[in-house]
Formats: sequence, C-alpha cells, structure tokens
Amino acid sequence: MDERVTVLKKQIRAVVVAGGTDEITYQSEWLGYLPFPVDHWVEYQGKTFSGDFPFDWTLDDLASLERTGFLEKLEAYENPEDRFDRCIRYRVHIGCA
Repeated sequence: MDERVTVLKKQIRAVVVAGGTDEITYQSEWLGYLPFPVDHWVEYQGKTFSGDFPFDWTLDDLASLERTGFLEKLEAYENPEDRFDRCIRYRVHIGCA
C-alpha cells in the first residue's frame, strides 16, 4: 500500500470512528464539456469529506483499499449513458489492519 492509500485509509477510519455508521459513498460526475474535469468525492452521512484527501487520489485507491478488506463494496451504479456518472457505496471494516 503506497503512502497516498495509507493517508486515505487513516482519514476514512477517523471519520467512521467518529460517526455513527460504517458506510461511505464514492460519487463522480462530469459536466460534459471542457475545461471542466471529472469531479469525484467521498461522502459520509451525506457530507463530503474527501476534500482533505491527497490531491491526486483516484478511484483506484479505493479499489486498493477494497482488495485489502478495509472497504467492502455494497452497491455500485454507473449511468449506462455516461460512464463518469457513478455512485459506489462501501462498508468500512475498521478492524482491518
């Protein structure tokens, strides 16, 4: 696990431990035209907290945490007409090293 993924794991763990549920949600969207990039964020109880993540984090970082067992994908949606419009709900396993 690289340093960026380790930082994400620590931040996700801190938010979940302080809150009342063990679920987070990843969301992404694109306005559909340049110069706007694809926007993505992670929410906990409906509030974004990924603003403190390292600038270059990606969905692949969450996939890495899923492979380690820290995150468990519960539900995933990708708009069939817009691959940038997606929502993935995860359960966070705090006890996972």
